Amino acid sequence: MTKLHDEARKLLPIVVAAARSHQFLTYQTAALKLGRTKNHARMVAQVCNVLDAAAALADVPLLALITVLEADNRINRNAWTAKDVEPWIREAIIKRSLQHTFTKADFDAIAKALEQLQGMSDPWAYLRTLMPAKQRRLQLAGVGTAAYSDAIDDLGTDSPAYVPYTGKRYARDPKIREAVKQRADGKCEYCGDIGFECDNGAPYLECHHILALAKDGADRMTNVIAICPGDHREAHFGKKRAEMEEEMIAKVKLAEKKRLGE
Repeated sequence: MTKLHDEARKLLPIVVAAARSHQFLTYQTAALKLGRTKNHARMVAQVCNVLDAAAALADVPLLALITVLEADNRINRNAWTAKDVEPWIREAIIKRSLQHTFTKADFDAIAKALEQLQGMSDPWAYLRTLMPAKQRRLQLAGVGTAAYSDAIDDLGTDSPAYVPYTGKRYARDPKIREAVKQRADGKCEYCGDIGFECDNGAPYLECHHILALAKDGADRMTNVIAICPGDHREAHFGKKRAEMEEEMIAKVKLAEKKRLGE
């Protein structure tokens, strides 16, 4: 474990630099950056596992999981696939990590936690002594925490405890959100229901990127829809979210044509 820990200390700043520049690594390219050959990719995957254990200990979403990918640029297919891990938990862990805006405080917290794991032969086994495995998985998925409900609104939050986020360190144009809400005119652009009334008398709606910015979706009015909270939750976590995505694309296309007088 000492060797893996040493490599994790070397890899962390490389992963941080990639995340800050909105880039991805593969296990092969990460191996090269560590001064090794591409055939050390499996070792790099083990090192990333140590970094993610440190992130979990720091109560930070999993940075290495979503930054260092397989050769075909897909997230590790074997991560979070144990028999006792429900598929939706894996999906929620990945989603929360992709939607998180990693800050310097997060990077520092991971580095500090990594030092706490020094000498641990199995960091995840150590983590299980601090918190049951199932509870840890739910924590990483954001289930039952403020971060989970916060992640539902992919346009951010006004709460000072969190930094607005949309995916992997992407900035939003606040003018887009306001313009989309004006286009909606108080009604959910998906189901047509009127949003409930806020203290200031304005109808409440949430803006949602139909194609997430983390998946190359545009931060434009053609890709943002104003919807009610129930539809917003379903768009992120419902079984028919793929179907909803197609319907939302069509509805926004019509709404934009109407707005532009076409």
